[in-house]
Amino acid sequence: MSVRIVKTASGTLPGPGEVSVIAREIARYGRCTLLVPSQGERDACRRVLADAGCGLGADVLTPAAWVEALWELLGDGRRLCTNLQRQLLMASGVAGRTAGELLPLRANPGTVRMLAAMARELLPFAIDGATPEPASKAEAVVRSLLASYDEALRARGLIEPSQAAVLLADTVRDAAPACTRSVAFRDATALPAYLLRLLAAVARQGSVTVLLRGSQAAWGEELSAAFAAQGCEVISEEAEESAPDAPGLTVPEFFEVAGPHAKARAYADHIVGLLSHVSPAEAQTVAVVSARPAELFEELAPHLAARGVSSLATRFVRFPQTWVGQSFAALNDVADRMKASEAGAVSATEWWPAPELTDWLYAPVSGADATFARAFDKKVRGSRALGVQGVLRELQSVQSRANAARKKLPADHPYRRVPAVCADVFQFIWQGRPVSALKSMLAAVTELPASAFGSADGRVRKASERAMAERALEVLADEARALDVSQAVASSVLDGLCVAARVESVVKTDEDEGAVDRPAAALARFMTLEDAALLEPASVSAVFLADVDVASYPLSHEEGPRATLAQELGAPTLTLEPAARLRDQVARTLAASAGPAVLARVTHDRQAKDRYPAATWTELKTAFDAAKPEPVGEGDIARDFDPYAMEGARTETVACLPPQRLSEHALSYLVLKRRTEDGALEPRQFSASQIESYAGCPLCWFVSSRVRPALIDAGFTNMEKGNFVHDVMDRFHERLREQGMRRVTPENLGASLHVLDDVFAEVRAEHARGKTASSAALVPLSATEEKQVDDILPQLRRVVRYEADALAPFAPEYLEYSFNELGVTYAGWPLGGRIDRVDVDAEGRAVVIDYKHRSDANPFKLKDPTVPNKKTGEVAADDPRWLPEHTQSLIYAQALRRSLGLDVRGALYFSTKGRVAMRGAVSAELAEEEPGDGRVPGLRDGFPATLSGGTMSFEALLDRVEAGIAERLDELRGGNVAAAPDALTSCYHNHPLGFERREA
Repeated sequence: MSVRIVKTASGTLPGPGEVSVIAREIARYGRCTLLVPSQGERDACRRVLADAGCGLGADVLTPAAWVEALWELLGDGRRLCTNLQRQLLMASGVAGRTAGELLPLRANPGTVRMLAAMARELLPFAIDGATPEPASKAEAVVRSLLASYDEALRARGLIEPSQAAVLLADTVRDAAPACTRSVAFRDATALPAYLLRLLAAVARQGSVTVLLRGSQAAWGEELSAAFAAQGCEVISEEAEESAPDAPGLTVPEFFEVAGPHAKARAYADHIVGLLSHVSPAEAQTVAVVSARPAELFEELAPHLAARGVSSLATRFVRFPQTWVGQSFAALNDVADRMKASEAGAVSATEWWPAPELTDWLYAPVSGADATFARAFDKKVRGSRALGVQGVLRELQSVQSRANAARKKLPADHPYRRVPAVCADVFQFIWQGRPVSALKSMLAAVTELPASAFGSADGRVRKASERAMAERALEVLADEARALDVSQAVASSVLDGLCVAARVESVVKTDEDEGAVDRPAAALARFMTLEDAALLEPASVSAVFLADVDVASYPLSHEEGPRATLAQELGAPTLTLEPAARLRDQVARTLAASAGPAVLARVTHDRQAKDRYPAATWTELKTAFDAAKPEPVGEGDIARDFDPYAMEGARTETVACLPPQRLSEHALSYLVLKRRTEDGALEPRQFSASQIESYAGCPLCWFVSSRVRPALIDAGFTNMEKGNFVHDVMDRFHERLREQGMRRVTPENLGASLHVLDDVFAEVRAEHARGKTASSAALVPLSATEEKQVDDILPQLRRVVRYEADALAPFAPEYLEYSFNELGVTYAGWPLGGRIDRVDVDAEGRAVVIDYKHRSDANPFKLKDPTVPNKKTGEVAADDPRWLPEHTQSLIYAQALRRSLGLDVRGALYFSTKGRVAMRGAVSAELAEEEPGDGRVPGLRDGFPATLSGGTMSFEALLDRVEAGIAERLDELRGGNVAAAPDALTSCYHNHPLGFERREA
């Protein structure tokens, strides 16, 4: 009794040599079992053996089916565990351990998959008491989990196929049943330790024949050593071939594309060229081979269809690749974070603004649509104060409105019966009811029209979504329940689910009076190299091996925890060298072509980095002494991206305007107009901040006010903090008035600070609810942000102390004063906006104060421009285009002179952060002469600055600024949006957005 390793000259199908070997085994033992790696090869081998008269004596099976058949006959009554049952029980075992018990492992789907893979091949060896002690803590934890998994199997009357194989080996050794006297196997590329043990037991009682062909012969020596170690006699021989069965190696063509952008067009053109030698009367079929055939199908099918070639592929869709799977996982994740936020375990920043819910509404399986999704997203992102329950209410509102809208649709409308389930599904997931959630999704999928899943392959995608939802329900409702595994645990293994779908691109042909869909004469079948290697010789018109590079066909050996544990347990899996396996598969694939065969690859990736050819490319190119192919370039961009290669299309080069210049047509959108009561058109109101922005840099104004690249999320920035400070200070001064205090003085400072504390708490509570008179509320969502709000109060207390000694004769008179309804003009343009505060004294003098929540007030300093520069002697006012950088308070000061007739004597910026100070421009009598004199503390230069030689009064300053701004606004009317010659600080944020244009 022995193991015979027979080298044959067969190809894809068993040749005469293999058939004679099997016939000899049948004659000797009455029956022979032939093991093959796949169902497709099993069917092909059965046909060949039946034609040779060996059909009755040969039983062709896969190794898994063979073990299952033997176990049913010789086993102890336990059922073999399936892949899904393995995943469920392993996930349950991992979930039953604490984090400390699992260390250094973690409870996640990746750990479950790793352990399941170990259990599939190594369980009988891991729980064997004769194995060495664990070499590390990680190995000890793994073996403990495998032992627990074995107990779970026993409790449910299950057994791993690997365990069954080891037990069967003992049975075969002791009983030597007739059904295991002769076994042969071919095309094997891997031999697990448990299968090796079973085959060795057969060999010791009967006969085992290993059939190796071509490149597989390199595996013979390793197999001989492995079987010899099991105590088997090993005999190596060559089969007697009556005639060469395997055809000679087809001489391939080598084809290269210089980059990925030209790939689809170049591949499609070459595939069509391969079929040119086939007669139109014959079936034209090309096998397009790829490591990822479904992806290549998506890329090439439109180009092939444009050239009259239909395409066919099988798409394997995993749970995370479907709308059902993606939405289910994302909603579970965001629900967990929202519940943790409500419980106070994490901050609201962990879930807000809940983009997962917006994505869910965009998904067709939610039953909602893009309109509702956009509105929901805007509502949630626009307010940080909604909270978890507010978001849930908004989601329920979306569902109610969507269902109400559907009821109003005509009876024959495709969406009339589609239920909106967006809120129901999330509510079920929130309640821990995944089965109900999946049922709701399935209800939506069933009623949705196929077009909801895509215009090209909507029917296929809908079928995949429905099949996946039904399969997931089966797992959770039936499989998990049968194994007594909770739905929560079972949900974690859904990622492993997969459904197959046949996808095709059919060329339409005209027949009689109408166009009908039917397969065209030319067909491209997309498949993997493993499937292509099973094609019969000369069964297709041509073969096109795409993307033959090291990324698609690596030669690496398996490494990782499973391989390490197998070595530790002395049960490694024997594998055919990757190079030999690839060599064998490519040779059989090339032999499948009745005509030309092509190896194609793309030489560079999108980053222009080299993509190196696969080993088989180099070997074949050397073997046939092929010349280096001339790569197809990416020169014609339009042809590369158009499936029809721009056939019949017109192209032209468009000359763009120079950067930062607008066309005449665009000017009407630059200065927006409004209609007055008498019907005339005038420019819309400009605020002082907009005017200041344009005067500083026209390009920055254009970006911020016309392009408006604003953030879509409500923020927690200086703007929101500034709004908060404005609200506090406004209410603070109103409250002082109510309590009979005109302003803060040294005498009432203590009482004023108490008022500030109360007002601060009130405004803080209102902002937390999203209530504010400003543009955006300050809503903290984390402990860090709460601390930042806390820090504002001490800053405002310093502001109040500063006010006690500043502008002693003045008191706040106008708070948040609006110009919008007064019809005020400035520099000839309507002026709008609000002034933060205007302080007035008993003589009617006024000072404009603008709060700035920033730590440095020095940038707002303004000196008399008629004072010569001490270093250069230059006088700034001599420049006719001179304007101060900050003009906002000066604009408001001039407007107040006109609207209220006030004698404005100052325009100040009040820094409320860091070192509190007022800076800006005031008339000379308000500039501080000595500390504590009741003027503006720290501001020593007034208008005019007589002591320094200045001559410009405060009124002249206001008039000069208005004249300069009028000149700038005239340029705006003319369309000037060019960048300022001297960049401001804000320019560094706006200019990089990109204003360089190229010819296209």
